[in-house]
Formats: sequence, C-alpha cells, structure tokens
Amino acid sequence: MINYLDFISNYGFPLALSIYLILRIDQLMTKMVKNQKSFQDAIILEIKDIKKDIYDIRLDMAKKDITP
Repeated sequence: MINYLDFISNYGFPLALSIYLILRIDQLMTKMVKNQKSFQDAIILEIKDIKKDIYDIRLDMAKKDITP
C-alpha cells in the first residue's frame, strides 16, 4: 500500500499539475487567437477606410485639376 502511495505522490502529482498547466495554457492561447482575430479585423476596416479617403481626395484633386 505504501508503495502505491509513493508512486502516486512521485508521479501522480507532477502529472496532474502538468495536465492542469497545459489546459490553462490552451485556454490562454485560445483567448489570444480570438483577440488577434478581432484586432486583425479592426485593422483591415481601418485600412479600407484610409484607402477610400485617399481615393476621395484624388477624385477631388482631379475635379479641381490639381496635379501633385
């Protein structure tokens, strides 16, 4: 009986701790990927807005016949 307790205490706890830490890291990585995706979407929208603004400025300059 004591041999089983020694085995569990020597190998069981480190194994359980490792599994717990892996699950915690997995949750953290999942949250990071979700945040990265939302950040990427926000950046893409900003880039589209900037491109549209530049296009509008070029159209205004062309209408006023201004050359850069």
